[in-house]
Amino acid sequence: MEESYDVPRPLLSQQQHLTPSSSNSSLLTSDSFSLSSSNRSSLANMPDYDVPRRNPVSVRSTPPPPATPGPQSGAPAPGTPSFTASHHSMSMSSFSSMSTYDVPPSHGGGPGYVSAKLHQQQTAPATPKELPLELSSALETLARLQNEATTAVTRLLSFVSPNWRVKEKLDPILMDLKLAAVRLRTALHDLAEFGDGALGNASKAEDKGLAQKLKPLVKALRDADKLVHEASQNLDAQGWTLVTLQRPEATQKLQQQLPPDSLDQLIACAQTLTEDVRQTASFIQGNATLLFKRSTSTPQSSVPTTPQTPTGAGGKPSTGGSGGGGEWPEDYDYVSLESKEASARTNAEIRDALPNDLKKNFENVVRNAADAAAASVSERPDVALDPNDKSVLVYYASQTVTHMGYLTQAIDAFLQTVEHNQPPKFFLAYGKFVVLSAHNLVNIGDIVHRNVSRECIKTRVLSCADALSEALKTCVAKTKKAAQNFPSVTAVQEMVDSVVDISHLASDLKIAMLEAVQQ
Repeated sequence: MEESYDVPRPLLSQQQHLTPSSSNSSLLTSDSFSLSSSNRSSLANMPDYDVPRRNPVSVRSTPPPPATPGPQSGAPAPGTPSFTASHHSMSMSSFSSMSTYDVPPSHGGGPGYVSAKLHQQQTAPATPKELPLELSSALETLARLQNEATTAVTRLLSFVSPNWRVKEKLDPILMDLKLAAVRLRTALHDLAEFGDGALGNASKAEDKGLAQKLKPLVKALRDADKLVHEASQNLDAQGWTLVTLQRPEATQKLQQQLPPDSLDQLIACAQTLTEDVRQTASFIQGNATLLFKRSTSTPQSSVPTTPQTPTGAGGKPSTGGSGGGGEWPEDYDYVSLESKEASARTNAEIRDALPNDLKKNFENVVRNAADAAAASVSERPDVALDPNDKSVLVYYASQTVTHMGYLTQAIDAFLQTVEHNQPPKFFLAYGKFVVLSAHNLVNIGDIVHRNVSRECIKTRVLSCADALSEALKTCVAKTKKAAQNFPSVTAVQEMVDSVVDISHLASDLKIAMLEAVQQ
């Protein structure tokens, strides 16, 4: 009976000598967070920590799904809140269950789960995607993205100083540090997406060497984007708490012996990122005329939307001749209008010349022709979408979904601070996350408006972007008022309502983009 178990005796005896430090749990490694797997020079020189010696849970690539991180660790479970989320006395606890705002609450995985799912979809494109922007708009967008990335790096590194992670120094800057990390993650991802689009354009350019030169630059941004995202995701899973991030004051030698955690990786990546950003942006700017179409293609793309009557009877000829200059569309519109009036005069002359018994039939024919023409014009936007418009909308629709996901996380975290009756220090910080995420959506709306020729789409997207921009201004004012008058229930209620308005208007912009893609 003693030999009935199926575990061999030698193996069992070995297991009995295992200590907690040598158990299977201590052998877990994290390839995604391992610095030895990175090709970044500054990271390769860091200590090897593939087998973590202490706190192994913090460097696992798949941390246990946490709840949405609140402003403090160990926050009490949401109870009956003091403030309502609408003008109809709806309790704050009903935000997640009654869909007061249409940004879905984080599911069991929390913000890290949503962020990981979004990033997994973004970082595995099967084919290079093109960036269908006009030259001047592309250069303007690139300059903005480069400035945002550089500013985010500078802001994050400004917190680094000797012994900056001791409790006394880290506590006052913790929320600002988290905001700087969010800005870096967002700015770097947008710039990497822009680089991918430019690489797609380079692959279609006549100079085939462009793609070969740009590819390693974009890859460096993509690698940094992945590392920053994974480090940020791990920090989000830990909740950005002082307990997990602080380090006791120690000698420099002891600090070097400590295994680098996610915050160390984030800082190390940021320290080498400025040069990668500069090189990539400089290359794209220097070859912009080969990567992006010139501005003259924008007005020409709108020509097919006008009636094909290049030589209207009785029309006034264009002063620009047959050229395709910038004034040609206006002259063309004038010719179309003149030919319509001339046609009406011709029809009137024919009707007057007809016998009375034929006039009624002629009027019916003219009226039916006019109705058919009007119907064809009104239905035209639904029939065919300009290929350039289609590519612009497809590209930026995916960007809209990405930033909508970031806005979801920001709103969830903000509402939790209000549910727990946190002081202004916390809801001001989380309010910045909301404004930052929504502002990126406004930028997308502006870019789409400038690069799409279909008038109905331009008008709708611009209207949504303008409304969202105004809502952001209102939210900033209401948040400041709530901070000044805290703990005023009315002031905090107005702040919450302004955030809910942002979620509604951001959703309107996303819907407008997705519906435009389907045309």
